[in-house]
Amino acid sequence: MKRYPFKYAIALLALLHFSCSKEKLSSDSIFVDSKIDKNELDLYIENKYVKPYNVSIVYKYVDGESDMNYNLSPANYQSAVRMTKLFTYLGIEPYDKITGSTGFIRSYFPKLLTYIGSPAYRNNGTMVLGTAEGGRKITMYNLNALNDQTASDIEFLNFYYFHTIHHEFAHILNQTKDFPRTFNAISGATYVADAWNTEFNDNTAPAAGFISAYAAKEASEDFVEVYSYYITLTPAQWQARLNRGGAAGRAILEAKLNIVKTYFMSVWKIDMDVLRDDILERQAKLPTLDQTSLN
Repeated sequence: MKRYPFKYAIALLALLHFSCSKEKLSSDSIFVDSKIDKNELDLYIENKYVKPYNVSIVYKYVDGESDMNYNLSPANYQSAVRMTKLFTYLGIEPYDKITGSTGFIRSYFPKLLTYIGSPAYRNNGTMVLGTAEGGRKITMYNLNALNDQTASDIEFLNFYYFHTIHHEFAHILNQTKDFPRTFNAISGATYVADAWNTEFNDNTAPAAGFISAYAAKEASEDFVEVYSYYITLTPAQWQARLNRGGAAGRAILEAKLNIVKTYFMSVWKIDMDVLRDDILERQAKLPTLDQTSLN
């Protein structure tokens, strides 16, 4: 081993001490979040959703907020603007009006609404129109189909978006306060689980007492399908669906509707007929709604 004279060792230690003492740790973190300027849509969401309702909207594609089981693409900006304006008009304001305040949506609506531009398809070939996760988030798909023509077509809007929004919101309300078990007994053993898309279609389902094919999956889906179809269809459209079922199917559907109406009135103080009237009035005025400006 090579030995150094003692005086050189002392000098080396002094030099190291001097060098270290000159380097003081800064109290400033090296991890600083980048400042991201908010665009018009960001500001609209903050003022119209976050502040009054404590609801956020994610319109930019985020892997962690997307379902990796599907091949998905982002929503384009213009479609996101349209959906946000439409959702205010047809999805939130009707509940504000019937409940008399913003408190109902603030208390019960999921805190996150996520937009996906493309459709999502299951392995059985059916399309996922929307999903709700534990009362926390609703994801809407196929937003890039919104354009000047489709955004004014109420049948298109209901089929792809608003029927789904009311359907998923009703699930969340049911999970908060359950609906009567007497509803389950009406169709009982005739639910077909995941075979709903092969056993029924929307034309044949009413004969078995289901308002739609998907309603035949299970009682909880049946309940919210009755609700979401009733409040988004005109009285004539609703009656036309009931007529597809003949006398037997109509009787079953009317019994289900009675339970659904009673539940929403007694538990949530929501008269479904009044809610439907307001939604239908808004649908009729849809051509006058400015869907593209965020003023």
